[in-house]
Amino acid sequence: MITFLIGTLDSTAADSAVINVNGVGYEVLCSMRTLTQCSVGQQMKLLTHLHIREQEHTLFGFAEEGERAMFRQLIQISGVGPKVGLAILSALQPNQIIDAIITQSGKTLAQANGVGPKLGERIVRELKDKVGTLPTIATGGTVESMPTSSVAADVLSALTNMGFKETDVQQAVASASKELPDAPFDQLFKTSLQALR
Repeated sequence: MITFLIGTLDSTAADSAVINVNGVGYEVLCSMRTLTQCSVGQQMKLLTHLHIREQEHTLFGFAEEGERAMFRQLIQISGVGPKVGLAILSALQPNQIIDAIITQSGKTLAQANGVGPKLGERIVRELKDKVGTLPTIATGGTVESMPTSSVAADVLSALTNMGFKETDVQQAVASASKELPDAPFDQLFKTSLQALR
């Protein structure tokens, strides 16, 4: 298994980069997010995922561990191959994917090439119970487990619309939901709001 490459960026294309590692050029497929952080001639470390099929070994590259971990979660879902997983990460940051899962918005995920509404909904459905373990880029860690009930989603939406920072709202609602697991909207909203003030 090739876990990472350290070398000089030789060239880039629309969806890939070539890394020169001691005179050997490795072609690595990358998201737009990773490619925008690369400059030709730059010495760099690129995290990788080796995808093996019968007649093809393909390397996928990531600038950050959070992006690679999200990619690995996505490609476990039926209908999401590695190229579709990369397309999702080109269209959305890992934190935006988590937000879409929390708010059960398959339409958000359908912004990516190769992802229709049905596949977007499937991704949300299959990852909703894993949202607390999904990686984030901003913190480099994980978000607190967020219940995916409609009440929690409604509270999240209401507080975000009030102008509170989305990451702060997620933490507040997660904490309140843990403290009051079966609370109705009004109670969960009030408790979450108090945590934000």
